[in-house]
Amino acid sequence: MNKSVLVVEDEAAVRRSLSRLLGERGFRTIDAANGREAIERLAAETPAAIIIDLLMPVMSGAELLKALRRNPFYRRIPTVVMTGALDSELSSVGQVLGVPVVFKPNLSNLPDLIISLIEKSAALITPEPTSHPQKITDAVDTA
Repeated sequence: MNKSVLVVEDEAAVRRSLSRLLGERGFRTIDAANGREAIERLAAETPAAIIIDLLMPVMSGAELLKALRRNPFYRRIPTVVMTGALDSELSSVGQVLGVPVVFKPNLSNLPDLIISLIEKSAALITPEPTSHPQKITDAVDTA
């Protein structure tokens, strides 16, 4: 089973904390500081799950999540949104797009949530298509 998780977070200290938390559960993290970097990482490797911070420079988590949801290949990857924002409009973005929302700094339950989502998606997902996935940048360019 793929044990990698793409962590998209602009704060290096939070990325390190998540890497440690997930590493303790056997996951390897792939780091990205913003949505654009995440797209570059996705072009090189398909993770088992994605954790996205909402508020980031360059390309926000909401923009990245929308791009992922428009792409049939990437929308199948279990995704979690995390935010430290108390703004109800911001925190509802994940709910509107159908992904769990975790609030910072309460991230201790995140590894269990990731494991649960990966297990559920493995049971629901049909085998991956044999053709190469559409580039995620195609979805972003239309955003």
